[in-house]
Amino acid sequence: MAFGGVALKSLATFLRFIEFCCAAIVLAISLYYLIVLHNHGLPIATYIRAVTGISGAAVLYTIFALLLVCCVGGTFLSAFAILLDVAFTGAFIYIAWAYRDGTSSCKGEVTTPLGNGNEKSEVSNGKGGFTHLPSLYTACKMETAAFAVAVVGLYVLPIRLSPPQTQLTTV
Repeated sequence: MAFGGVALKSLATFLRFIEFCCAAIVLAISLYYLIVLHNHGLPIATYIRAVTGISGAAVLYTIFALLLVCCVGGTFLSAFAILLDVAFTGAFIYIAWAYRDGTSSCKGEVTTPLGNGNEKSEVSNGKGGFTHLPSLYTACKMETAAFAVAVVGLYVLPIRLSPPQTQLTTV
């Protein structure tokens, strides 16, 4: 394989790895919210469940895509991967929209999946549970991290979709 082929495959693997990291971080934050809310008997918003499912599917897809980039090639699989990349671009748009409250500065009054109120207050309306309820400030910062990572994933996926630029040379 020529140097260009190795470089292109390495770049594709690197971009898939970034996609995996973005999806895994969003999955971890969403799972934390889901576990804490369920464990303390707090209401779970539908978007938390949706984001958890979408990011879990994205993690599985990127693992599968990493294996395909490294081991297998082909026109059919490439076309299928492009279709799924477009779908997951839309999914990351939804994730960024769902965590849009994380764009605040996390100062003063905050809105988080664990509750609303002053950033210095604790989430106090939980019923027992073995997980620690974080402060609203911490929950806001986690939401900000999930938003930022979703935006990074949103920009990495279209980069994967753009065709490589080739130079035409005349002899």
